[in-house]
Amino acid sequence: MNRRAILALASLGAFFALGDRYAISVLYKEFMANLDINSKVLFSLIFSSFYIGYTITQVPGGRLAEKYGPSRIAGFSMISWSILLGILSLDKSFVFALVISFFMGVTQGPIFPSIMYLVRLSYDDHEYARATSYVSALGDVSPAIIPIVAFILLNFSGYLYLPILVFAFSGIFVGSILLSININYKINKSPGKWKMLMNKSFWIFGLSFFLYDFYFYIFLTWYPAFLSERYGIRTNNFIFFTLPWIFMALSAILSGIVLDAVKNDTGISKLSYIIIFISMLLTFVLNNPYEFLILVTVMLSFLNPILLSSWRLSTRIAGKESSAFVGGWINLWGNLGGITAPFVMALLMSLINLKFIFIYSSIVPLCGLITWYWLGGFRNAEKGHN
Repeated sequence: MNRRAILALASLGAFFALGDRYAISVLYKEFMANLDINSKVLFSLIFSSFYIGYTITQVPGGRLAEKYGPSRIAGFSMISWSILLGILSLDKSFVFALVISFFMGVTQGPIFPSIMYLVRLSYDDHEYARATSYVSALGDVSPAIIPIVAFILLNFSGYLYLPILVFAFSGIFVGSILLSININYKINKSPGKWKMLMNKSFWIFGLSFFLYDFYFYIFLTWYPAFLSERYGIRTNNFIFFTLPWIFMALSAILSGIVLDAVKNDTGISKLSYIIIFISMLLTFVLNNPYEFLILVTVMLSFLNPILLSSWRLSTRIAGKESSAFVGGWINLWGNLGGITAPFVMALLMSLINLKFIFIYSSIVPLCGLITWYWLGGFRNAEKGHN
């Protein structure tokens, strides 16, 4: 199979991985009614349960991809979580929903280490940022497409399970293709580079991705509820619920081009965090919802250089043959952010004035900026890799 087809399949994996989660976010009221609960803090445990399972299988998922092949592990992952997603839409028990969400996380955990490894085997270092930008772009645009499809199907049928089952069967279809294709690559059966865990900078790298993902999952899980409660904007509003994600997808492609051309991933990541931090502070001053929309679009768009730089750095510090192991390591940390962000934000939304939410949250990109100053020690990894 040619590498463009491989890149397309990897991108679809990212699309459904993020899109299926956002489907739960945007249909949160329907899910809460289905489960007969009325507390957003309680519902946030659905997300936290997912991310606990998702975190557990990050490093093991990366090792499985190296040992048995990334396309096989990615395909099995997609099929498994899609089946569980369909079951979740039919469930009426909150306790059982927590269990399903946990195992959805367990089965989805290997997807990003696998697809990033798959792309790295097909693209050299100097073109890796551009290649992964398409994976990131399709993942980013899923929150723009998923709500439209979800509400069309929901309004057509009146049943929550219809849009969710459509997404589930689509994921099973793509996963089946990944599982069945034959891709030639060198299977890495050597032990994972566990000794790297003794390096302090490796832990800082993990912390950096924790902060990135904590910030990202603030938007992925509670952006619909925040807009609804602060500005009274309904979740079927196309402009507010799709435009930021469309611009984020476009910025992913632009970021990949810039990163490959400038060859200074560390510097661009620092600049991105500075812009995000300033934008968060401005949300306190600007009260118009359209001004808020512009700021959110800027913040989400400048997350892409940080993500693409992190992915490339993960392939440089251990070599491409062990990149799934390192990718699993940073995703483990990132999804600790996924576990904590939904609950922390739900708690803040219930305790303080919504106007102050982003002021409190601005500590996250500020800390992220500090970690990238530390990661400057990996600067020599930006030279001489193919």
